[in-house]
This record gives sequence, C-alpha cells and structure tokens, in this order.
Amino acid sequence: MLSGLFPLAYAIVLTCLLLQAFRMMRLSSASVASAPRDRTGLKTIHPELLDENGLMTNEELWTVRFSDQEGVVFPEA
Repeated sequence: MLSGLFPLAYAIVLTCLLLQAFRMMRLSSASVASAPRDRTGLKTIHPELLDENGLMTNEELWTVRFSDQEGVVFPEA
C-alpha cells in the first residue's frame, strides 16, 4: 500500500517544483524588461577623476595591483 504512494508523492513534488521554477523565470524576465533606465541621461564619472573645478582631470593615472608574490611590483604604463 505504502509503496504505491511514493510514485504519486514524487510526481506531485516534481510538478510543484517545475511550476515554481517556471514562475521564478517568468518573474525574472519581467523584472529585466521593466528595469529602470538612467534617469538623468548624463554620463557618470567617478568623483576622484574630477579636479577642483569639476572637470575631468588630465593627470596620469596609476594603477596598483596586489599579488601573492613577494617582491617589487612596478606600475604598468
């Protein structure tokens, strides 16, 4: 008797999981389509790239890379 209920319980759980998966995919695709766009329409610039007058700086920018190797790290050109 009990062995006959396992396939039925398995089918019910599988159906519920599939329905939930399709429901989640539908919600994620709807949220991507209605994602808010840039409200200002302006180009976004990081504040550290601006000089005291609010203009883009013309200074040479340096990058620092940290690695697990010990020794001297030279800046890249």
